[in-house]
Amino acid sequence: MQKKAWFLLGMLVLLMAGKTQVHATETAQQNTLLISTYQGPADESGPTEEADCRETVIEADVAKATRLADGDRSTYLKLAEETTIIVKRTDGLSGLYIEFDRVPQPWTVKRSVSDIGVCCGENGFLHEYVDVAELFGTDVQEVQLVFPAGTVIADIYGFSQGQLPDWVQEWEPPLEQVDLLLFTTHSDDEQLFFSGLLPYYTIERGLRVQVAYGVQHFEAAGVANHVRPHEQLDGLWKVGVTHYPVMSEFPDLYAESKDRAVALAAAKEVFGKAGVTYEDMVGYLTECLRRFKPLVVVSHDLNGEYGHGAHVFLADALTVALKAAAVAEEYPESAAQYGTWQVEKTYLHLYPENSIVMEYDTPYESMGGRTPFEVSQEGFGCHKSQHWTWFNKWMNGTPEAPITKASQIKSYSPCKYGLYQTEVGLDEQGGDFFEHVKTYDVREEEARLAEEARLKALEEEQRAKEEAQARAEEERLAAEAAAAAAAERQRLISTVAAGAGVLFVGLSVILLFRRKKKV
Repeated sequence: MQKKAWFLLGMLVLLMAGKTQVHATETAQQNTLLISTYQGPADESGPTEEADCRETVIEADVAKATRLADGDRSTYLKLAEETTIIVKRTDGLSGLYIEFDRVPQPWTVKRSVSDIGVCCGENGFLHEYVDVAELFGTDVQEVQLVFPAGTVIADIYGFSQGQLPDWVQEWEPPLEQVDLLLFTTHSDDEQLFFSGLLPYYTIERGLRVQVAYGVQHFEAAGVANHVRPHEQLDGLWKVGVTHYPVMSEFPDLYAESKDRAVALAAAKEVFGKAGVTYEDMVGYLTECLRRFKPLVVVSHDLNGEYGHGAHVFLADALTVALKAAAVAEEYPESAAQYGTWQVEKTYLHLYPENSIVMEYDTPYESMGGRTPFEVSQEGFGCHKSQHWTWFNKWMNGTPEAPITKASQIKSYSPCKYGLYQTEVGLDEQGGDFFEHVKTYDVREEEARLAEEARLKALEEEQRAKEEAQARAEEERLAAEAAAAAAAERQRLISTVAAGAGVLFVGLSVILLFRRKKKV
């Protein structure tokens, strides 16, 4: 027992010494360049992983620069002025992965001080991967990153050549034309109340799916949040979303009531105090509808699921935006930029009319034998800051009574929807948001085939025309040849006839002359 006590005391001393050393190192390095290398997050992909972020050296002549290489998103560095950060790998740098703490302004990556460099970050991705080898045509041993003043960075990773680990997110810009637009209020709602939807329609069906959020999570009520924006992207990436989400600039505010009218009034009040009007929300949703031109829209229960005022606020505003999006005079600025749009179908969670039940408990090969619901459970697993809430038990159950199927969830079931609006008729079979709706890929393929058929018909018509012209020309030439031959025959006949006439006359004269001579 005594030995154990001394052992624990020794460990405590070592830990304290370690903390002191880290602090001393950070202080000493405030005006130096070298940052200790970071080993990278735990590799869950097994020994086949090739791309390596270990032994990457990051240099920055700024205070607390070690935060850039500690692999901890809760630590971040705000640059007070334009700053150059150098990233090195002796075995060749093939890619960069940067996790910003706040939406970045465009920045530059270059190979040397004299290099003009390549502009990056135009899309404002919070998590950004840069293919260095593609930018410069080869791996390099060093790059210089030039960030403008005000940039806030959590972590920088430099990768060698090879397959990237799953946690590296290579985001694509938001889509231009989407099959399905999911309007969700908060980061994590898409994993909870719309559980199964994103994995099914992105991974299994391969449709064009865009997610748009009603609020942002960088701050609420004046309090900054440095966790939820990262969880938001991690969760989306986990369930197969690869096109970057869009979000409003509205803060995350709370109001709740089981009475829909009370919840809506309370939400209008709290958002109004923050400078956000109901018309602002309608305008944002209208702009999204016009920008993304969705065939199908899915969103919250009009009652806000459990009565969340922000859910009610968004869902109610959407019912207005669906009509406004088709009218050029409504919110004319977005109409001028994107044109008007008429959504073909809109489904609302738990809407009681024209109800359908979605099946999210079927395992799919595309998901490695998992079900869409199980993938969404993994997506919610990324939202660790929310695991203290009742949502965790609602989604996952307890160790004694785990939830393994979406169909097990009875309250606010993620499988139940209703067709709120349709331009293509009511559902007949159910179980699919796209009943009676052709996706953009199908439409484009049909248009391609129709264009091919049109061009083929034109080609055949032209060929037939040319063949007819050729036949007409052949016939003309044949007719001309026949006419010429006939004329030639007639000439010969005439010539022969004339010769015969002359011969006859000559013979006649000779005969006459002989007769006269005899006489």
